[in-house]
Amino acid sequence: MVFLWCHYTLGDIMNSPISIKTQALNLHLRSLKFTKHKRLACAYLALAIVPFVIAQLLGMEFTGVYSSVLGAVNLIAMMVFFMQFPLAGRLKYLPLFANIDWGITKHKQFGKYLGIFFFLHPILIVLPKGFISIDDLWLSIVSVVTSPNMLTGIIAWLTMAVWVLMSIYKDKLNLRYETWRLLHVIGFAIIATLATLHVTTIGSHGQFNHAFNITWWSLYCVSMALLIYNYFIKPRNIKKHPYAINALEKISECDWKLSIKSKTAQSLNYQAGQFVWINTSGNPYNLEQHPFSIVTASQQHKMISFIIRELGDYTSSLSQLELGATVYIDGPYGNMTLEQANLTRGITLIAGGAGIAPILGLLRQLAEQHDPRPIRLIYANHTLDRMVCLYELIALEQTMVDFKLKLVCEHIENNDLLSGRHLVKGFIDLQQIAASVTTQLETQWTFYVCGPESMLTATTGHFKQLGVANNQIHFEQLAF
Repeated sequence: MVFLWCHYTLGDIMNSPISIKTQALNLHLRSLKFTKHKRLACAYLALAIVPFVIAQLLGMEFTGVYSSVLGAVNLIAMMVFFMQFPLAGRLKYLPLFANIDWGITKHKQFGKYLGIFFFLHPILIVLPKGFISIDDLWLSIVSVVTSPNMLTGIIAWLTMAVWVLMSIYKDKLNLRYETWRLLHVIGFAIIATLATLHVTTIGSHGQFNHAFNITWWSLYCVSMALLIYNYFIKPRNIKKHPYAINALEKISECDWKLSIKSKTAQSLNYQAGQFVWINTSGNPYNLEQHPFSIVTASQQHKMISFIIRELGDYTSSLSQLELGATVYIDGPYGNMTLEQANLTRGITLIAGGAGIAPILGLLRQLAEQHDPRPIRLIYANHTLDRMVCLYELIALEQTMVDFKLKLVCEHIENNDLLSGRHLVKGFIDLQQIAASVTTQLETQWTFYVCGPESMLTATTGHFKQLGVANNQIHFEQLAF
């Protein structure tokens, strides 16, 4: 996600009331711009109301205000549930679902809301009985729980509750990611089956209008087809384009450089800043896949390189990979590319820790293109020993037309060779970001940000203080 940056110095922030009002007005006007993400949101909303529109076209009636509202919300919620499958489906050829980072973010958000709504679903149905009498409410609850016809709905309801909680707290479960992913897919395939049976046999619309059931069964078939494609057809296609590990080198105390080369005549068509899922198991059907950003700028060779930080079980075992071993990749994905900065006058790149990988890919591409615009890099890490490609970055100040580097370290040792112009102690702050922008080019600046969640949160706060609208920043979270 990209942000065009508006820069104000500390003096600007303390400006006159008239200037502050002008800045606020400009920010408001920029926020009204119909950005790509707003277009996606509108498209998702349009899809979500399709079942409700179909119900109206079929002349299906809702009785009473409460039942009408609840019925409409049920239809929309069920449609959003089916939309969860393409949102997480890595469908790079469908524009509506091609932005994988945005899609996964919405997949997680919608999943939490759906979990809450479907938990409340049976309660909302019997709730009106409670306004008549407690006895009527209790009889309704007993009737629902003991009815054989409600069995599919009850099982789906219980399974949904458990699987949503597993998704929310997956980081706290003592499960390998691959195991969790397999359970996640199987569980929600079962939930989709039971829920579709429920709404087409028990649902107030399905049981009275069989034509309406075609909508739900069509959505169900499409969702299951996506699962079959992702877990059976796509791996078969990926198997036709294997790669081999060409080089593996440790380039810092906690970072590795992995290079792979295509075994076929076909090379990967990617843009700087994009990422791929890597599978080093030797089996394209294996669920052990990990997203890593490409740091190679040029596509002239069939070699692709990645910088990978040791952050988990898999990345901590990179040293065990063998040269020549077969690797499969799925990609490229990602929208944090230089296309977002084609019309801007300057670029600031902000990287924290492992976030240097896509940022380095962007910088190398800019250098290869001999880009004449002012390019700034703010690179933060805990210590200098954890930083990568430092000499390359310093050399780029001499070879690029207008590139400046700022290194930010939480801890600086006395024997650190870099100081002064390049290296400062602390964290990325508002002043450093503001200083990276050329005066009077504030509204024509593009920012690319990648790093840990804490850094993204802090940087977003700095952007707000400086008056930057959301449609002015690009970043990839890569939190899958």
